[in-house]
Amino acid sequence: MAATDLEFSQSPLGSGSPVEIVFGDDSGAPAGTAVLHIAGSITGLHGHITARTFALAHAAGSITGLRGHITAHHDINVSRPLARTGRDAWQPAAPLRAGTQVRFEQSRAIGAALRAQWQQSVQIGAALRAQWQATDPVQRATRLQYQQALRLDAAPVRQRFEDAARIQHLRRHQYQHARSLAATPVQQRFEDAESLRRLVRQQYQRAVPLAAAIAQRFGIADHLGVVRRAQYQQAQKPLPGVTPGTQPPAPDPCYVPKLPAELVFDLAADAALPLGLLFVCERGGSLPPPAGIVVPPRRTYIVINSIEIRRADDLAGDPLPSETFQMQLDRQSWTWTFSASFHASARDAIAPGPGGQPVELEVRVNGQPFRLQAERIGRSKRFPGNMVTASGRGLAAVLDAPHAQVQTFSQTQDRTAQQLMAEVLTVNGVGFGWTVDWQITDWLVPGGIWMHQGTWISALKDIAGSVGAYLQPHDTAPILRVLPAWPEPWWRWDTLVPGVELPEGIAEVGDTEVVDLPGYDRIFVAGEAGGIQADLTRNGLPGTMLKQPMAVHPLITEIVAAKQRATAELAESGRMLKHKMTLPVLPATGVIKPGTVLRYVDDASTQRIGIVRSTAINQQFPVLTQSLEIDSHA
Repeated sequence: MAATDLEFSQSPLGSGSPVEIVFGDDSGAPAGTAVLHIAGSITGLHGHITARTFALAHAAGSITGLRGHITAHHDINVSRPLARTGRDAWQPAAPLRAGTQVRFEQSRAIGAALRAQWQQSVQIGAALRAQWQATDPVQRATRLQYQQALRLDAAPVRQRFEDAARIQHLRRHQYQHARSLAATPVQQRFEDAESLRRLVRQQYQRAVPLAAAIAQRFGIADHLGVVRRAQYQQAQKPLPGVTPGTQPPAPDPCYVPKLPAELVFDLAADAALPLGLLFVCERGGSLPPPAGIVVPPRRTYIVINSIEIRRADDLAGDPLPSETFQMQLDRQSWTWTFSASFHASARDAIAPGPGGQPVELEVRVNGQPFRLQAERIGRSKRFPGNMVTASGRGLAAVLDAPHAQVQTFSQTQDRTAQQLMAEVLTVNGVGFGWTVDWQITDWLVPGGIWMHQGTWISALKDIAGSVGAYLQPHDTAPILRVLPAWPEPWWRWDTLVPGVELPEGIAEVGDTEVVDLPGYDRIFVAGEAGGIQADLTRNGLPGTMLKQPMAVHPLITEIVAAKQRATAELAESGRMLKHKMTLPVLPATGVIKPGTVLRYVDDASTQRIGIVRSTAINQQFPVLTQSLEIDSHA
């Protein structure tokens, strides 16, 4: 392709008129080859200059006062790109006053909820109008989150919403601008209450004057002579040195101002209270803490014994004709076990229900209720009549075999030990009526640490046993209590408050067994994978007597759990005393259950503190007794 060069120069004296050059064939002249040479000075030029295909235009010199038009036509018989210039088919768009239309189409449904986030748009010169059209209903709910927009100093951006077409399952939300609270005062309307038709009527009458004479006696007062003596002495300048302060004498705690002391008792206040006086004076010491229930010493104790057994669904009926009754509970057990014998007429009342479901009984031991289940029924024929026997366990028997199946318990999230117990007593995450009374210190168990295979009760025992605690059933409700093995170790029993205090001579039989154990003062406690390891020693002791083996459990994940387990282990040390006593079921104490802190007098007439470990109720009409096994320390 031939090159086309145009060179123009303007004389400084020229007027600087514009020069227009047009390329294009719009004259209809036949194509050809032309060469245009311009040289010299052109002034006052008028007319048109036409350049055909393959035209070379050269201009040299000075052009002043140029007038007219120069037209150059460039015809190319094939489509070829230009080397220096090109023609662009785009032109500046004219600004439209109409709003910008944005269309959204339905996206595919995903597993999670659709979340849309909005942010502040950039301000433009014209108002921005966004249109939305109704989308097709999806199976999952669409959640849109909005946040407060920032206020702009310029003109606000308006958004117009177009009414969507009504479709099925469409929720329509309407929004409008709230009125400013500062501009519109808050108005509260009150309406008059409806007048009551009834009137409160009060009657007054004139009071009757009462005349009562008040007699006061006055006598001649005795003259008291009080002599006040004031001593004065000559003052002097203090001598150099330090004078120690005077210490007043300590008061005698056993000082009595006047002997004999006069005691006044008001028996009209409560004649049922026992009249017992105890005077103790201990110089340099303190009295032991009082017990919650104190049985006073008496020559005779009168107790009306009664065992009443009824079906739990017929508490208003007559008691079943029972002959004998025994019930036992110890620290290693988590529910009561019992056996009873009845007259043959009670066979249908204690028979299992439909499907072999054991019947639930309520037993009242001197008025104290217990809920039990008759799991096994037997018959015996003895002179002079037939007998029916029943045995079973408490309400918690439903948590163990054969009523409960073996399953696997585990936890994947962080839980406390108390929460682990609460999750065990569920089916598919829903509780079935049993709860836990947590009475030990709780601690955190990380996820994936604990796993157990067994029944509900075995899983609960595993959690409680990790820190040396045990389970005890409630008397009548579906509640399991979690109790520590030792409320306080024996070396801190001086601060332990007894629950029951028994006098000397109240026990019919008292046996004592002395068990000598090493004086352990140190133990290693460790958890398994994910747990902790702790070396614990009693305060104030050298830690030379190590207890073996070390205590290991996967739930020992915090130092709180390690200390509770170490206390339970180290308390089983030193010279321990195991007492057995049999006493009546007194109205003041009722059935003394395991875990009770007991203050009693042993066979050597020594007052001791111990913890009840086992309780057995035995009834052979008309005698009813309870036998206790107590752990104490020398």
